[in-house]
Amino acid sequence: MSELKYQHGRLLYRRKSTGEERGREDWWLTRNRDGSATLRSLVITEDSRVVRDVNYTRAVDGRLSEAFLRLQVGEHWVGSGHFRTQADTLHVSAYGQDFGHVTQSIALPTEPIFLATYSVMQTAWVIFAYDRSRGGEQLRRIYNTSTRRDGRDGPLGRLETCRIRLLGEEEVEVPAGRFKTTHFQLELDGVRMPAAHFWVAGQDRVLLRCDWPELDHEYVLTAWKTET
Repeated sequence: MSELKYQHGRLLYRRKSTGEERGREDWWLTRNRDGSATLRSLVITEDSRVVRDVNYTRAVDGRLSEAFLRLQVGEHWVGSGHFRTQADTLHVSAYGQDFGHVTQSIALPTEPIFLATYSVMQTAWVIFAYDRSRGGEQLRRIYNTSTRRDGRDGPLGRLETCRIRLLGEEEVEVPAGRFKTTHFQLELDGVRMPAAHFWVAGQDRVLLRCDWPELDHEYVLTAWKTET
């Protein structure tokens, strides 16, 4: 059994070329007594007018256990979805302004599956699927909840492939402090997303920094607090 641990903080969304703030993500992470972890994220962007609520629980081995996603753009609700894995099946129940109510039961691959919710903090959890003993570029299956780079549609999605490459261990300084991190690169095939670089720290893979140069986006951790 594990001790209950509670952390929270803020991730700032900026334009890489100018440093201009374009949004923020407040997050709360609970490491549960059974060793699982639950991440709650509230994403608010000014340019795309997105408000995204994400609640994502991963099992001890990094596999998706359960998640809930609600998406609003401007004055309009876009959709909501509930996702749960049982044995070798992903069960999806999604409601959307464009598609109504749809349920899916999807057979899962043997390796851990990752759910792309477009919470940037939660995206760092894809590294749980990386096999360090093999190294190099590794392909992993994900359920992508949007067809757009900015995540403005969904959350009814489909299985796709992502490419992960571990680039090494580095020290990184952000407004929240200086930390020892793991640096890796991620690419999504389905939405033609350019490569992004992520730096994560600690047992819970807290995201310190993310660079998406081709999109002129960067994300930096401005606050990180652990409650005792």
